[in-house]
Amino acid sequence: MASYRERNSRGRRAGFLQQVFLLFLIGFFVGAVFYTLFQNSFSGLMGQLEGNMSAWQGREYNFWYEYLHALWSHGKYFILLWILSVNIRAGRIYQRGFTIYTGIRNGFLLLFFLMGKGGRGCILYLASLFPQCIILVPLYLFSFLWQNDNGKKEHRGAVYVGITVFFLTACLLEVKVNLPLMEKVM
Repeated sequence: MASYRERNSRGRRAGFLQQVFLLFLIGFFVGAVFYTLFQNSFSGLMGQLEGNMSAWQGREYNFWYEYLHALWSHGKYFILLWILSVNIRAGRIYQRGFTIYTGIRNGFLLLFFLMGKGGRGCILYLASLFPQCIILVPLYLFSFLWQNDNGKKEHRGAVYVGITVFFLTACLLEVKVNLPLMEKVM
């Protein structure tokens, strides 16, 4: 006999989102511990980042180059997610691995900015995620949930078009808003 949670899709979604959040937190703390253990190895990176940002400020950036770079940096993970979703088991393993990896990356980045810039590092960390993550996080969560429900066939085309439009918009926001914002915050 199936439990209420297994029968009720809302309960299943809530359990899945809790699992995603827990895996992200685990990765976040692993990334923070990794930075703490090896912080001497990364001591020169803040100066290098500031140098890159100051060099970038003086020149006009090529929009298409930056846009293609954003598409590639986010797109490789997103396309792999959709390719592996054909095999439900591999897709779920990838989803968990990607969630942990994203947590590690964010935990490392937050501690990197906090140790390098103090309290202002938290603002710098948030600025590095804004505004593209406002679209990317719900987009990934929707993709995870939709794939775990085996994708409803009647709306498949609309979902693909919508996901593509939102993904391209997130990359556009990264280039048009995030890069100038990081320039101002640094």
